[in-house]
Amino acid sequence: MSNRNRPIPPGTATGHGRVRPALLSVLCVTMTLVLTIGIVTEFHDYISQSIVGPYQWLLVGLFTILTAWISANFSLSLIGAVSLAFSRRSRAPQSDRVVSRRLAVAIPIYEEDPDAVEAGLDRMFASLSAEARLNGFHLFILSDTRSAAKVEQEIAVCRRLRRKYDAADRIFYRQRKDNHGRKAGNIQDFVETWGGAYEFALILDADSRMDGPTVQRLADELDADPKLALVQTWVRPVRGTTPFGRMQQFATSVYGQASAEGVRLLMGDSATYWGHNAMIRMAAFAECCGLAALPGRAPLGGEILSHDFVEAAMLHRGGWSVKVVADRLGSFEEPPPSLLAHAARDRRWCQGNLQHLQLLVADGIGWTNRLHFFMGALAYLASPIWMLFLVAGAVGLLSRAPGMAALSGVAPVSLPPIVDANPWALVAVSLGMLFLPKIIGTVLVLTDGELRRGHGGFLPLLGSMLVEMVFSTLIAPVMMLLHTRFVAEILAGSSSGWKPGQRTGEATAMVDALRAHAMHMVIGVVAAVAIGWASLEALAIASPVIAGLVLSAPLTVIGSSPALGEAMRRFKLFLIPEEVHPPRVLTDGG
Repeated sequence: MSNRNRPIPPGTATGHGRVRPALLSVLCVTMTLVLTIGIVTEFHDYISQSIVGPYQWLLVGLFTILTAWISANFSLSLIGAVSLAFSRRSRAPQSDRVVSRRLAVAIPIYEEDPDAVEAGLDRMFASLSAEARLNGFHLFILSDTRSAAKVEQEIAVCRRLRRKYDAADRIFYRQRKDNHGRKAGNIQDFVETWGGAYEFALILDADSRMDGPTVQRLADELDADPKLALVQTWVRPVRGTTPFGRMQQFATSVYGQASAEGVRLLMGDSATYWGHNAMIRMAAFAECCGLAALPGRAPLGGEILSHDFVEAAMLHRGGWSVKVVADRLGSFEEPPPSLLAHAARDRRWCQGNLQHLQLLVADGIGWTNRLHFFMGALAYLASPIWMLFLVAGAVGLLSRAPGMAALSGVAPVSLPPIVDANPWALVAVSLGMLFLPKIIGTVLVLTDGELRRGHGGFLPLLGSMLVEMVFSTLIAPVMMLLHTRFVAEILAGSSSGWKPGQRTGEATAMVDALRAHAMHMVIGVVAAVAIGWASLEALAIASPVIAGLVLSAPLTVIGSSPALGEAMRRFKLFLIPEEVHPPRVLTDGG
């Protein structure tokens, strides 16, 4: 076991425990402001050489929002990376209290593959039962499935697990007749019906897996702090079979801990909630987390989709704390197998996060939760802002192209020379803020022998990082257009509905990819011709955006290929430690 994962006795000083979250928040805000002001000032100087008035300030305003967003995420990751670099050991509370029948494990399911659910629960039940202080916990399978055939299969899963583990009095199945409130309503029904019999509940998703030591660690965290209502782990995607899924799990494994550590440090006891792979204190959840529908009709009103952020805010309002454990523990989920599956999940999250804008002015909500609501919404609103900035810049550029002024009757000086001045320094700084956290995360893994070997070794790790950077750069403009469409649909009144997530990796047919990306490809080709006609330098700057759009369909097909994913695994591309030495909780059967 590496030092990064090894707990130390309580009371031992670490780099984590000596710095107050408030001071780190001030540092993060200061870094964000300094970076944003410096970059925006440089951008303003470029465009102010030949334009004044509202058009200039439109561009500066849009650029400021985007730069602040990138700078904030960069600052968060940098603070987390520095913490990991200087203190690779965690403070784990130690307890000898038996959890046993004080703990319920709850897995809400909706139209899932029963075989996959059974495999995950089988391995988890064995892992948790192997922990002496956990043995005796109760497992609840909470079904919202509508299909009668699948309900029968789910009941059969419950019966097989009971027989295998001789646990008829410990494994329970409930199928809701009315699935009002979706997943949040499912959990609420469980808390109200059975919550009084348990002190803690481990909340999972259908694709979640968590090993016994990690569950015990979360129980010890709650035991050690009577005001702690919810503690959650840094969740790592695993078992990806396609290139897209493998890249997602590699990126989280190599880069993700710095962000999680940054959240842990800055948020302290005021963290938000990510909806699963978390342990709750039943009394606190029952007291605070009953969710009412939002005013108005769906999609912005009605049932709350992203319930987790709201539940964290309600816990804080009730005087309870919520925290994140950023250690590399045995807490896992499965990644979407393709870009289209990822986008389908994002459509639902986008609607849920935009609903939170109503709660920015709600009574009793703390400033940290208002910040969580705002940042969650901005994660999707940033895409239409980025698109508007690109369109405004392209209009300015094309209006200054040879012959365009004569055709349009607009004097060239009235529009900004966005690329006449040298913009490469701005490009370099922006790319640096996007890529530096990834490079730092890779360096941290490279300097840890166990983690380096778990990711394939020096050269495969570097190769994987470079390929992931290229791929993520190319799909970014595609996600920009998809998110922009999602926001427009939601504002126009279109709700996402409730569909089960795609878990398995099935290759996307080219015809389906072309159907999904036809408009993206057309936009890319038109933009390439128009921008290239106006300025070859501008075309060079915009080439990553244009290439991602033009290649969107083949990228989706390639990213969804299980055969290519298997070939990558054989060549150690996007390898993660859980593939080199698979934990038993991730194996099926046995």
